Order: sequence, then structure tokens, then C-alpha cells
Amino acid sequence: MSRVEIIGLTGGIGAGKSVVARVLRTKGIPVYDCDLRAKSIMEESEEIICKLKDRFGEECYHPAGNLNRKLLADRIFSSDEERKWLNTLVHAAVKEDIISWRDQNSEASVIFVESAILHTSRLDELCSRIWLVDAPEDIRFQRAMDRGGISAENLKARMETQKMEFDSLPAEKLDRIDNSGRFSVLSQIDSLCRQY
Repeated sequence: MSRVEIIGLTGGIGAGKSVVARVLRTKGIPVYDCDLRAKSIMEESEEIICKLKDRFGEECYHPAGNLNRKLLADRIFSSDEERKWLNTLVHAAVKEDIISWRDQNSEASVIFVESAILHTSRLDELCSRIWLVDAPEDIRFQRAMDRGGISAENLKARMETQKMEFDSLPAEKLDRIDNSGRFSVLSQIDSLCRQY
């Protein structure tokens, strides 16, 4: 059985990471969405559910069985220790899920893992290459503001936090996609895809 190559797909808020993921999917290339899967795992995995209830109480799940995201967010964002504990638990589960998903896609020569926190979650260790979707900060800021749902102050703070994430990525694995509008994103994706 040939080894499936895992490529990380990352980028800051407003960079266009999700756009690149959609393009890859239209090309028939599997893309694993870490955010979406992490949410599913926290509602499907009996082991994770038990650990969360033990740590945060039964009320961290609604009676219907879905995660009480507001309560959990209140608990973890008021304590660095609790946030680190949850991240360690969920990142390990996501990593296992990615390996299982890779094995299910064994017919593919390459698959992508989409995450805004590839380095923090240590998922960059699974990747042979990493695509960093980027654009100037002012463009990313405006795109994110246009989408709504976040204040300018919170957005600036989030963007500042993300800088460290992308500066920590291993340079020898990095390919950049410029989504500033100066170059065709489709052409850049096609060019990078030809390498696989």
C-alpha cells in the first residue's frame, strides 16, 4: 500500500484558507476540516464525553446530548490550565482521527488537513508540506470585518495572536499562496498541485 502524503493547509483569519479548501475539494482532493471534526468528536466520542463530564460536570452537555459550547467556553477561557487541558485532549483525538481518515483515503496520493493552528496542535508533524494562505493584514482585516460576527478590537487581538502561530511553522515545509488579489489563487493551487 502506498503512503498517502498529508499536506497542511493553514492561514490567518481572512486569508482565504477555506476558499483554497473548497477549490481542492472541487478537484476531488480530500480535505479534512479540523474545526468541524473536533466539534463532532466532542459529541461522538464516548471517551471524550466522559472525560469532559468528569472535568466540567454533566452540565457541559445539554440533555439532548449536544455539547454546551457556551458553558465550556466560559470555563476554558477563564482558566489557562483548563484551556490547555482541553486542547491537549482534543488535539490528541483529532490527530488519531486524521490518521484513521488518511487510512480510509488510501487510494489518494495526497490529502489535506485544514487547520488555523497546525503548529499549536502539533499537526504540522504529520505533514510533509504546509500550504500557508496569506494576504496583507489590512486586506485580511477588511475581509473578516465584512463577514461580521466579531468586533474590530477582538479581531485585532486574534490576528496578533495568530502571528506567533504562523511564525512557528517549519520553513523547510512551507509553500505560500498569495491571496492578496495580485495573483490568481487558482493558478497558484494548480502549480502546487502539479508537484504531487
